Amino acid sequence: MAAANTDRFIVRAEIRASGDPVISYGFDLTASSIFVVTEWHAPIGTAVSLRLSFPRILEPVDLVARISDIRVAGEPGEPGGIRLTFDDPVVGKKLMSQLERVETPGEPVPDRPYRVLLVDDSWLIRDMFAYGTAKFFERPGALAIDHAEDAEEAWSKLGKSTYDLVIVDYFLPEENGASLIARLRADARLSRTPIVAISVGGRDAREATISAGADVFVDKPLVFRDLFNTLRVLAERRERARPPAERKAILVFDDSPFALALTRAALEAAGFTVAIAADLSSFERQRVAFDPDLILVDVQMPEAFGDDVASMLRGWHGVQVPILLVSSLEQGELERRAQRAQASGYICKGAGMSELVRRCRELLEAHP
Repeated sequence: MAAANTDRFIVRAEIRASGDPVISYGFDLTASSIFVVTEWHAPIGTAVSLRLSFPRILEPVDLVARISDIRVAGEPGEPGGIRLTFDDPVVGKKLMSQLERVETPGEPVPDRPYRVLLVDDSWLIRDMFAYGTAKFFERPGALAIDHAEDAEEAWSKLGKSTYDLVIVDYFLPEENGASLIARLRADARLSRTPIVAISVGGRDAREATISAGADVFVDKPLVFRDLFNTLRVLAERRERARPPAERKAILVFDDSPFALALTRAALEAAGFTVAIAADLSSFERQRVAFDPDLILVDVQMPEAFGDDVASMLRGWHGVQVPILLVSSLEQGELERRAQRAQASGYICKGAGMSELVRRCRELLEAHP
């Protein structure tokens, strides 16, 4: 898990103590415990059987846990529930190991954003999802959310496009969310699509949607931090599962070790394969051996100016891949140098890593 607070993603939690199992969701997962949102509780110290799972993140894991804390619901974003501590620390470590592991996909990983269909007639929820996409995803375009206001619009979109996850509100106009979920599970093409149900309907809505086939039910008001961390983890896992041959390759030439390390980390986190060079001889070796799809060149270096390197690549070597000049020079000067060198573009170093990643993707999409 690359970013901070990766423990704040959502997993399905099934508790078995006595009677029927309690199905809810948990977050704040560590190697020793998890917090489960639920109205059910028992005395502290009570042992329970616990199953944790979530499609594409966590295969079902069975373990024994004990109630170590009980929390009453507080302000919005502070749901009530119980803290469950795992009896066997080894099991907890294996659980975390599974979360870190990247599974080899059984089919090619699509080179497109992680696509979510949100089925909810609330404009406020749709606006919050738009805000969350910008806040939680550093790479623009990593997550694509389509909206549907009712079950029929959702069914139409599902028939035309492929989605990685469907989020369904229980209270929809005319056909409710549970009915839509049951239709998805009965369809051969859609039956394995991960589904998260959401609602203010409490226990009745939870039981109806889980019985219909939802993987997880989350109560409204939504804790968007946890939900979007879940989406981010899903998108990152799929990106890391893509075979290196399917990833675009970027060669970074900069004399600063710090700049090289920072740029490499940002580009690799965005799903690129990256090679770096700190001097001309290393750059030329990497260019020939690595065969990059895009080249980033710092302008101000001791051995050579980056725009001179770009001119040499275009003129002497006939390099056609995009070349992006990077510098802290004044923008007008940098633009003139890029034009003279026939570079594909330029970016000021102060623009930040998110903007750099965006520009790289933009150039690669324009030069497939």
